[in-house]
Amino acid sequence: MFPQAGPNSRDVFGLRLAAALVALAFACVAHGKSAPPTLSGLVSIADGDAFTLIRGTSYDTATKGVTLTAGDMIETGPAAFLVLEMTGGNLLGIGPSTQVYFMQRSAADTPTLVVLKGWVKADVRTGPKVPPLRVIGTRMGAESHQGVVLLLADPKNDSVFVEQGTATLLTREGAATKAGRTTQAGQFFVREEGADPIAQPRPSSDFIAKMPVPFRDPLPEHASAKLKKQVSPEVVREVNYADVQVWLAIPRDWRAGFIPRFRPRLKDPAFFAAMDSHMSAHPEWQIILHPPPPPDEDLQKNGTRAQSTPVTTPH
Repeated sequence: MFPQAGPNSRDVFGLRLAAALVALAFACVAHGKSAPPTLSGLVSIADGDAFTLIRGTSYDTATKGVTLTAGDMIETGPAAFLVLEMTGGNLLGIGPSTQVYFMQRSAADTPTLVVLKGWVKADVRTGPKVPPLRVIGTRMGAESHQGVVLLLADPKNDSVFVEQGTATLLTREGAATKAGRTTQAGQFFVREEGADPIAQPRPSSDFIAKMPVPFRDPLPEHASAKLKKQVSPEVVREVNYADVQVWLAIPRDWRAGFIPRFRPRLKDPAFFAAMDSHMSAHPEWQIILHPPPPPDEDLQKNGTRAQSTPVTTPH
């Protein structure tokens, strides 16, 4: 029989474990290793058809019980309503016909949901001592530590409604995200391309008319308790160019990391040809698809290879 550890033994073990974790964290910092991204969430509700998910270079379908993480790109169908229970206690709602990129490339990055089109509702509960959550379209968005924010990304404009709490308004200028005014509950903002945000005391009638019905109520809490188990996405195939075309053309600062991510797909001749024919949308790929020849090879083609000249010394 093994001897049972008493309270003192457990205390000693706890102290040793804590010391080991501190040492491990210090070692990671000392060797330049950062902690993994924190942007992730379990899909606790998924009404409508299965949504599509691009993870790495894989094109998948997914439904409730799947955990979405940093780097994922999703698109929902016209009848969809998703709820995610996020790391840190935040809740996220994703509406119909919506495209979202979970963007956080390291723990130092602010957790960001890039919304190309459609509806997102974020119930943020992080508090002031941890990074805020950002929800942003290509024109405007908001970040909050404690608040409920709705974003609609339309072809003509982006709309932000601060339903509860406070948030900081964000605007996009070229390749930069600028923090603007601090907003209060009930404020509504609209921004068209290249224009200043327009503040309104309440949401517009058009915004309310388009709002998904589930977004009119608080996002459901603890819905994951009804899940029998967590599940994995269903792999369909490797992505083709049409699957990622819109993502490869998002603002350049947002697509950092896409070259190593999608470069393996250049082995597919169809993917390579499509990338090549749309180079103006992502010019940073030019040198990847068509690298310059090595210097010696270039000299040989032009017939100008320099002949070695013997070095003589005066007598």
